[in-house]
Amino acid sequence: MKYKAHITTFIMLAMILSLVGCGVPKTEHEKVVKELEKANEQKAALTDQLDKAVKEKESLSGQVADLQKQVSTLQKENEGLKAKRAVKGQAPKTSSKKK
Repeated sequence: MKYKAHITTFIMLAMILSLVGCGVPKTEHEKVVKELEKANEQKAALTDQLDKAVKEKESLSGQVADLQKQVSTLQKENEGLKAKRAVKGQAPKTSSKKK
């Protein structure tokens, strides 16, 4: 009987020791958690920067479209003025700047 009690105690002790050795050390776990928090903070900062860049791009795209309309309008106006000048028989003036 004592033999079985010793074996049972030995098995229980072996199981307890094996369970204690399982898992990740606390310091390593804390290190990884800190790295994860830092990565999440960087992600949030980069997401904010991306949102700002997208808004700025949209704003600039709108400005480009407005400027293209202005250029188109001015080109049409220029062509109209050239046509009026041609009808009146005036030769277009060329710029003759002295260097």
